[in-house]
Amino acid sequence: MKFLTLTSMVCAVVVGVSAQITAPTRNYNVTSPVSNGPYVIGQILPCTYRLFSDVDSSALNLQIDLESAAVGVNTTTVPIAITADVSKTDAFVKREGNLTYYEHSINFNIPQTVKPGNYRVIFFDKSTNTKLPIPIEIRPAAATTSTGFKTQSTGVPGHSQSSGSIFAQGASSINTPTKTLIALAAVAGIAFLL
Repeated sequence: MKFLTLTSMVCAVVVGVSAQITAPTRNYNVTSPVSNGPYVIGQILPCTYRLFSDVDSSALNLQIDLESAAVGVNTTTVPIAITADVSKTDAFVKREGNLTYYEHSINFNIPQTVKPGNYRVIFFDKSTNTKLPIPIEIRPAAATTSTGFKTQSTGVPGHSQSSGSIFAQGASSINTPTKTLIALAAVAGIAFLL
């Protein structure tokens, strides 16, 4: 049991550490979006980056863009932040053990005009002309469905027939207590065999 707990903790630490992507100039880390992660049109694309207290980031001039990864097609670029906040103030300070960093996050609503497909979130440091591309997938929004109660006419004036919903008024119920007892007996029998 201790082995499973220890293994789970090691896996959680490895996943947590590997989720950070370091910039080419090593003056910031990106924790989201998740590399190759799925995101949905009309929903939030989180862009979170960390500036460390012991690294000079005073010259950092960060721009964040969403860019189509399609090859051979006019690439679509949507600005997320023209000039991202890189301040190191108490409002953004976080601590993990002996490590102090400043975490900034932008919640970008993916526009309805974006087409589903593969994209890159580009963290562009304009001061050093370096880019940190993070590949993501943008999926279409889910189709909306109607959940209204529908009735159909039976041909008899003043009477309607339900659509078969078990929640409809007047829906017939099968002997539920008997079914429940049979199900409980089956579960108890299986548990006894184990």
